[in-house]
Amino acid sequence: MQTQILTGSLIKSIRTMTEHRQLAVVLFADIAGYTALMHEDEGTALQILQHFKEELFTTVKKNEGEIIQYFGDGCLMVFDNAANAVMSAKSIQENLRNEPKVPVRIGIHLGDVLYREGNIFGDCVNIASRIESMGVPGAILFSDAIKKQIKNKPEFIVSSLGEFEFKNVEEPMEIFALSNAGFPVPDPLYVNGKFKDGGPAKSVAVLPFDNLSKDPEQEYFSDGMAEEILNSLSHIKELKVAGRLSSFQFKDKNISLKEIGEKLAVKTVLAGSIRKQGTRVRITVQLINIKDGFQLWSGKYDREFNDIFSIQEEIALAVTEELKLKLLKKDRELILKTHTQNTEAYDEYLKGKFYLNRRGPYILTAMKHFQKATELDPEFALPFVGIADGNCNIWFSTSQACITKSKSCSFKSH
Repeated sequence: MQTQILTGSLIKSIRTMTEHRQLAVVLFADIAGYTALMHEDEGTALQILQHFKEELFTTVKKNEGEIIQYFGDGCLMVFDNAANAVMSAKSIQENLRNEPKVPVRIGIHLGDVLYREGNIFGDCVNIASRIESMGVPGAILFSDAIKKQIKNKPEFIVSSLGEFEFKNVEEPMEIFALSNAGFPVPDPLYVNGKFKDGGPAKSVAVLPFDNLSKDPEQEYFSDGMAEEILNSLSHIKELKVAGRLSSFQFKDKNISLKEIGEKLAVKTVLAGSIRKQGTRVRITVQLINIKDGFQLWSGKYDREFNDIFSIQEEIALAVTEELKLKLLKKDRELILKTHTQNTEAYDEYLKGKFYLNRRGPYILTAMKHFQKATELDPEFALPFVGIADGNCNIWFSTSQACITKSKSCSFKSH
């Protein structure tokens, strides 16, 4: 039988058929935390469930959809087109913000379904459920198939969360979120759901590099190199990169890479070591698969310090190649962008970043290094950004001290 898209009339008439295969837009909605709420307050839970069902009944019908089946606190629906499904989801979430508020997650997918005796079956239904599972209360998530259908609809603002590998789904899928004002967009690095082995399909955490130099003062360089590579990789749209604060919390801690990967919800980790002596730099890096601990790629660089920018580029590009990432022209330009050719100014900038990140009295030391970097290369913009950041930190610290002193004096006067 030839596959065709469901229309509003077909959705209703098709129930009379014993079995029929159709292309359908499937929407799955679920109340987050409902089971726990039932244990805590059964009355409130039932009130929320009633509000949920009433809203679905009104909104789904208005948008020419049909409720197929309730699953306790979840509901399966079908629509004749993607725009109607997303508009229905949008209205549902907006209306469920009213009291009693209902924390709902919604997942939408377009695909082939088997319609049998008033129910629907197939991969499309399972995928919609898996997409819903990775949402947060108030969010609307959907597949690339839905995104393509609504791309010319200005009323829908869309954000990509990246690719994910779902259980029992052969290929990774790019997932999108409705990002209109008031709609939460899940952080791709920390989503939970029915994944094959957790986390985004392509994700990495760049750990602070080990300082193997005899001089502990060189620690600024090992930290700085790791952070610069992290910043380069973060420009790649298809790759999810754990932030600096997340990755650097494991510095000097005896934690396995597998545990780090699980805590940061990433599939790979980039670890390395640096030895800097005089004008020579030796850098060793490894890209490791969290799942089995195997090394995916490694690189060794023994160069002059003035070649440091090309080393950073080579490492970042090697990671993108190993993870089979598609580099857009803009992505490649950002990775290869060099802010200065003056390695001495760059070295001062890395020192400034190192001390700035330590906060407290170290900020003044950071400012001196930033200032020196600007003198060595007045066109180097990043040290000026560091100076501005340092001034903000000093202002904030001074303000907090004044507030604390004022409260102390006020207390004493009483």
